Amino acid sequence: MSSDDDDINFLGFPSDPVGTDMVANKKRKLGEDGRKEDESKYKIFSKPGYKRMYPDNCTNGEFPVYVEGLKQDDKIGNKNPLLLSKIFKQVKGIHESRRLKANKIMLVFKQASAANDFLKHSCLEENSMKAYIPASSVEAIGVVRYIPKETSNKDLFHKLTADAEIITVRRFMKKEQDELVPLTTISVTFVGTVLPQYIYLDNWRYKVFKYVPPLMQCYKCLKFNHSAKICRSEQVCSKCNGKHNYKECTSEIVKCSNCQGDHFAISKLCPIKIEKQEIHKNKNNSNKTYASLLVKNNDFPSLPQRSQNVPIVQSNKIKNKPSGQSLPIIVNDSIENIVNNSKLIDAVVKTLIALGNSNQIKTSAHIREELLKNLSSS
Repeated sequence: MSSDDDDINFLGFPSDPVGTDMVANKKRKLGEDGRKEDESKYKIFSKPGYKRMYPDNCTNGEFPVYVEGLKQDDKIGNKNPLLLSKIFKQVKGIHESRRLKANKIMLVFKQASAANDFLKHSCLEENSMKAYIPASSVEAIGVVRYIPKETSNKDLFHKLTADAEIITVRRFMKKEQDELVPLTTISVTFVGTVLPQYIYLDNWRYKVFKYVPPLMQCYKCLKFNHSAKICRSEQVCSKCNGKHNYKECTSEIVKCSNCQGDHFAISKLCPIKIEKQEIHKNKNNSNKTYASLLVKNNDFPSLPQRSQNVPIVQSNKIKNKPSGQSLPIIVNDSIENIVNNSKLIDAVVKTLIALGNSNQIKTSAHIREELLKNLSSS
């Protein structure tokens, strides 16, 4: 999938021939215009003016903000923590600070407004730093399949609708003979940390799947979870495990640098890579989708029969409620029947989905009101 403008431009177009006649030049010009049109068509399209911020009514317990140096070699995480505390002394609302790695630290706030205000604090510019909210805290990425290749990302952005706000549309691309070919799969970035179950394109409904980014493998040291751009280790050959680039390798021996097996270090068959991919997949499957909230009765195992039924006594508080909002009471029924009550389960599911879509603060009164409403409509 193309991730930035550099990827979009990497199409492997041939350079202009020299000494061609005017007709050839005209044909070439038309071809170049067509390619430029394709480049623009599949360029990542994001909501104009969008800035990553925490919603004012967000109910998260913590609001992390990442801080890095403006220069690539600025190891802010290795600096004296007391010196950093002095720099951030005038910043309001910092609950705690953490070192993430050599070039990154994290400041944790207890209020969304304090975290948002810090993004434009004067101490950042004065000390050549930049601050940003991690995408995983306020955004979720979904994958949608079978989207027409002829439609540009810009058109998709304006035509797609969902229960959550859409901020970015990307087209997955496949490299064929040094050119990037568009696929029918796209990724869509939504505001919020829970994916909508479906997305709509002119009333055509498409299922939204969880996006799991590919496992990152360094092509310098051949280890995982970082890129060659920031790698400080020695160059390792992906063929023979020698201390040189694979392009310079003359050895007939094939040896993986990770598991010492007789395959290339980038091979999909490497047991170490397979293990890392499984860990990576499980780690990225932590986010919930609305679809995962749909509960089926057979998700609950059958409970053992009880010798006595457990009565549920109706309180005076519920008795005085209007009939339209009264909570159905199951008297002299077993716990198993409660669990298998489809109306009750459906009402709970509807309530969970409604709460996930709502920007209101989730108080007990709000949750109870939503549940009563769904029970009365069942």
